Formats: sequence, structure tokens, C-alpha cells
Amino acid sequence: MEANMQLAVAVAVVVVVVAWRIISGKRNGNYKDYNLPLPRGATGWPLIGETIPFLRAINNPRNPRKFVEEHERKYGPVFRANLFGTSKTVVTVDPEFSKYVLQNEGRLFHSKYLLSMRTIIGKYSILAVRGELQRKLHGTVNKFLSAEKLSSESIAYIQNIFELGMKKWEGHNRELHLQEEIHKVVLNLMAKKLIDLNPEEDMKEINKLRALDDLAGAIVTVPLNIPGSPFSRGIKARKTVLQKIHECIKERKEHPEVIRNDMLTHLVKDGSFPEEIIADLIMSLFFASYETSSKALTFAVKFLTDTPRALEEMRAEHDALVSSKGDGKLTWDDYASMKFTHWVIKETLRLGNVAPAVFREAAQDIKTKDFVIPKGWAILVLLNGTHLDDKNYSDPLTFNPWRWQDEPALELSKDPWFLCFGGGARFCPGYHFAKLEMALFLHSFISKFRWEAVEEDELHYFPYTYMKKGLPLRLSPRDST
Repeated sequence: MEANMQLAVAVAVVVVVVAWRIISGKRNGNYKDYNLPLPRGATGWPLIGETIPFLRAINNPRNPRKFVEEHERKYGPVFRANLFGTSKTVVTVDPEFSKYVLQNEGRLFHSKYLLSMRTIIGKYSILAVRGELQRKLHGTVNKFLSAEKLSSESIAYIQNIFELGMKKWEGHNRELHLQEEIHKVVLNLMAKKLIDLNPEEDMKEINKLRALDDLAGAIVTVPLNIPGSPFSRGIKARKTVLQKIHECIKERKEHPEVIRNDMLTHLVKDGSFPEEIIADLIMSLFFASYETSSKALTFAVKFLTDTPRALEEMRAEHDALVSSKGDGKLTWDDYASMKFTHWVIKETLRLGNVAPAVFREAAQDIKTKDFVIPKGWAILVLLNGTHLDDKNYSDPLTFNPWRWQDEPALELSKDPWFLCFGGGARFCPGYHFAKLEMALFLHSFISKFRWEAVEEDELHYFPYTYMKKGLPLRLSPRDST
């Protein structure tokens, strides 16, 4: 029944999207106009194309590659598909071509996302901007979140925020939905990092940012501002978060003497960008971290719960750290020594696919030895199609941290199929911070608690990545019997 309801909703969304595209004058082009060897592929049903089987497949945790496998078998790892109302779409699950697309951002390809997403996260968000502005914003964020900036002081305040949040989870046989609780502690962390709100003093203001909950459901939807619709709720949430950001900008301009170490203060003092761009940048960083980091942490706990051997090894690693440190805080060297934890993080990102796909647009005719992608066509780089391919990883649907044992802990994976952080000019600027955040959360959580699943849960990928039931767990302190 539930599956049928989800399918019905998906059909309705697709029909409205297609109607919207037609009304907007964005009809599909005629292939013969190009007279070029296009990638092979299918067009699917009239109007709705292949969107329904595509969505049905990626939401199937037992075989999320079904759609990809069928098309790859017929047409190869780069194929044409009719998705989201346009047949001018090329899907790639070829690691080499996917990397080629990502690494040639700004030259051969441009970032391209749905109008709903661009509207919700802002035209000046780090995901939406192009060209020189994108390079400047990316460089600014990358510098602020670089490994050199992540000192032992950063580790201390991240630990403090996580441990403060976890105090609310204490109690014998305490039941909670971990996905929601992790959202809260990650928001506390990012509120401190981005706009210097302290969870011990500013919870009323931080709670206003919980409006971010309504953004994820609005980014892949019909951009019609009808009261009560997901898009309308997303627009309202955007206004709420932006209002708080603009208040913080005003405060920093009026009191430049106050010493702060957050990103907003850095941007305002630097003076390189106008207020509208700063606000959209902070907005997009809130959204990206709130969604991706919290889901990655939730998935890590889920995978460890389902893999007792991995959980046992994690406990041994972190118990040894606790024994050696006593009450002392962790340092960068301690973080670097978490060998098995780094394997768990990489495997969580590979299997969880927090960002399952990225969209690009061909900036010119893209010629390869086998086909041409015409200028203006969309390219869907399907990351989970690569990460869950048994040609790239043995037993790809199994959580196996030991597959990473030959890789250096802190370095970017040399694995040619590992694309979790993107590539090229849009390589994730928060790469180091995200990994540090995951390691410190897992250290605190595993050191403090034992837990068991209250009921079975599974991952879903549309309209965003999440645990279907919110990962209900029963927690007890580690020192309890």
C-alpha cells in the first residue's frame, strides 16, 4: 500500500513537472536537428518518459541499480534517458567519463540544477554560481575549512558541541529517532561555525534555523508557490533563515570590534562580496552541511548497527583512545590515528551515497570517440550508480570498511571510482571538516553509548537521502549493565 502511494505521488509530480516544462516553452528538441551521433538510449513513455522506473529503482534498497543495470546492458555506461520531462539528458555511470565531466567544470560543463533548487538555495549559492564568482566563493570556503585551519582548538569545540547535545540522550533504555537528533547537534555545530551562535546561550536563535527542515523537501518539486505546498514551505523557510543571517551581518557591521572566528565574520571583514552574495553563500552552506553531514552520521550508525564485527572494532579503537587520554581532549594526531574510523567513514560515504547524483550542462558540443553530447544537454552524473557497481567494488551492497585498509587515513581516496566529494572546480570545499566532524561524532557516540535498533529501517534516496523511519534506537550508557 505504502509503495503504491509513493508511486502515485511520484507519477503526479512527474506529470506536473512535464506540464510545467511545456507551459514554460521547454519542449524536448528534435534529435535530427543536430545530425550528430548521440549516446544510445531510450525515450520511455510519452510525456513522463522513464522517470517513474528511475525513481522506483533508486528507492529500492535491495537493488538500487536496477534502472542503471538494464540501460547499461543495452546501451553502455553512458546513455541517453528521458528524465524529469526532457529527453535531452545523458546519464553516466562510467567512472572515467564521470570524472571527466566533474573535472572540466567551468570549461566544457556548467553546474545545472532544477529551478526549484536554485530558487530555494539562492542564485548566489555556491552550488548555483558559475565562472569567476564560483571560483572566488569556492576558494574562500576552501581556505576557511582547510586542514590547516582545523587545529586542536577546532577539535575541542566540535567535541564540546557534540557532547553537549548527547547529554540530552542519556538515560537507561532511552528511545529516540537518531536521524532527527543528529540533525539538531549538526545544526548546533554549523550555527557556531558559520554565524557564531553558541548552543549553550543562543538556543532560541538556533531553533529558528530549524526551518532548514523544510528546504530538503522543496528542492526537487514543482516551483509553484501554492500555499501549503512543499515549494511554498521551502520559500518560507528560506526567508526565515535569511532573516537571521542578515541580522547577523548587520550586527557585525555595527560592531566590528567584536572578535569572532565564524565564517560570516570572516566574509564581512574581508569585504570582497556584497551582502546578498554573502547571505546566499551562508544559506547554501547551512543547507549542505545540515543535510549531508547529518545523514552521513546517521548512515554510519545504521551500518555499524547492522555490522557487529565493524562496531566491535570501532569500540576497541575508541576505547583505546579514551584509556590513553583520560579526561584530556583529542588532538589532531589522535584524529589521524583513527585508522579504522577513517575506513568506516569512506565506506559509509560509498554505500550511503548522501549526494547520489550531480547535474551538469554541456557548455559546448562534447565529442568523444563514441558519441557527441550537444551543447545545452543535461548530464546526470549518477554517483550511486558507480559506487554500487560490482565491477568497481566486490559485493557492493555490503558494508565492508576493510576494503579501504590499504589507503592513507587522511588523504583523498586514490580509488578512481570514489566520487563522493565530487571533483574539479566544485570539489567539496568542506572535505576535511566533514571527515573530522564524522570522526569526532562517532568517537563520542561510541564511547558513551550502547544501542540496539527498535525496528528495522532502510535508506531512501528521493526526493533526498534519508532513513525511512528516522533510525529509531534504544540507548543505554556504556557503563550500565
